[in-house]
Amino acid sequence: MKVGDTVKQNFKLIEFRGSRAPKRPDQVGVIVEVSDRRDQIPEKYAKWGEWLGRSVTVLWSNGRLTENMAENSLDVIDEDR
Repeated sequence: MKVGDTVKQNFKLIEFRGSRAPKRPDQVGVIVEVSDRRDQIPEKYAKWGEWLGRSVTVLWSNGRLTENMAENSLDVIDEDR
């Protein structure tokens, strides 16, 4: 995953069940920043850092900016950008 990639949120890290579960988002966004902050995670939580991936900032199609999203919660949908 790199800056400029078009992404969509996935549910690999979290699964919602029941009537209050959010509908699958169909919004797309663009990666505007990628930072590897896994070295700041305490050693006893190192596996969590590997599981979550790097920290990314996404600018969504509705204009919202989401910072510190887990890289592994996103799917790249346009790798040719």
